[in-house]
Amino acid sequence: MSYYTNFYEQTCYTYMGPGSVKQVGISAKEKGITKMMIVTDPFLAKQENVVGKVKKSLEDNGIEYVVFDKINVDPLDTIVYEGEEFAKAEKVNGLVGVGGGSSMDAAKSIDILMTNPRPLSQYYYSWDYKPGPPVFEVPTTTGTGSENTYYSVISDTTLNVKKVPLKKPDLAICDPELTYGLPAGLTAATGMDAFAHAAETMTGMIQCALTDALCGFGITLLMNNLPTAVEQPDNKEARDNLMIASNLIGRGFGVMGCHLGHAIGQCIGARYHTTHGISCAWPLPATMEYSAISEPEKVKMVADYMGLKYPENISNERIGKLVSEAISDFMHVVHIKPMSEYGIDRDGLIGIADIVMEDNCWPVIPRELTKPELEELLGKVYDSYQG
Repeated sequence: MSYYTNFYEQTCYTYMGPGSVKQVGISAKEKGITKMMIVTDPFLAKQENVVGKVKKSLEDNGIEYVVFDKINVDPLDTIVYEGEEFAKAEKVNGLVGVGGGSSMDAAKSIDILMTNPRPLSQYYYSWDYKPGPPVFEVPTTTGTGSENTYYSVISDTTLNVKKVPLKKPDLAICDPELTYGLPAGLTAATGMDAFAHAAETMTGMIQCALTDALCGFGITLLMNNLPTAVEQPDNKEARDNLMIASNLIGRGFGVMGCHLGHAIGQCIGARYHTTHGISCAWPLPATMEYSAISEPEKVKMVADYMGLKYPENISNERIGKLVSEAISDFMHVVHIKPMSEYGIDRDGLIGIADIVMEDNCWPVIPRELTKPELEELLGKVYDSYQG
């Protein structure tokens, strides 16, 4: 049974638009930051058209900076600890995450530990800690929406699962120019992550009209622009629209949360170390079929924003199948490869059922599933999307 809530809060002030990266230094100066740590990955650290622009903005405003460039995909808690040590040694009083979700999430977790004791695990799903220095977020992909969410997804090396410390960013700066030329594969993966965020948020246990509007319009923008950006990496209009889509969807799912598809996708990523966006794309078609049984009107809403046509008296099963097939077709259009090409076999996927049922997204699935039912659904996830 779904229930509705009127709870909604924008996490932080957001600058949006080409050239807005210049605001990093301006805002840092306004907040009294004198030395900032740029949190990023080794590749982006060398990119003058990305991290170079952040550095220039800080320099133009008289702000010192250091670069911590050891962030990996699905950042480990051990990397967070290393970043904390570096930040304290350098005596920084501000952080800026520059990159995809991994860099932005790591910046949030490092920030928590700037003013609170280890281990990081005591802050999973908790606000019980002292505020840290200001943390800014500058996305360079269009999928996670982490610049406007409370979530900091970190890989716990003790438990070998992904966990979520909670941290609110102080400022988001969404400059689509930082995404111009992003490779096709990364564009598709992050775009499908945003798609999964939107569709799951709209069909989960916790729902509200405002997040439906944010996520729904985001889906329309993805449908109209993601294929173009995949085929034409320098198409500015498509890139600008994808930045808007990712941010709107992030604001929606950041409050309401995802459900079954992300529970499966996060566990696939933890077990097989596959890219988060692709891991969450694979279960999305089957998740919509599953959701349609209890939430047919919400799945119809997803269909509407996708631009799909269907008869007024369509059955729950058929609307689920229609949306599922349309999403699978869209995934083929943007060249998402099947699990088999990543070395994942059917039995292995079914074997993650236990950890899926322990995932943080599991409690908000729209209807209960037994383990045998989940195992059957996992088999369907594997079978339904092939190259």
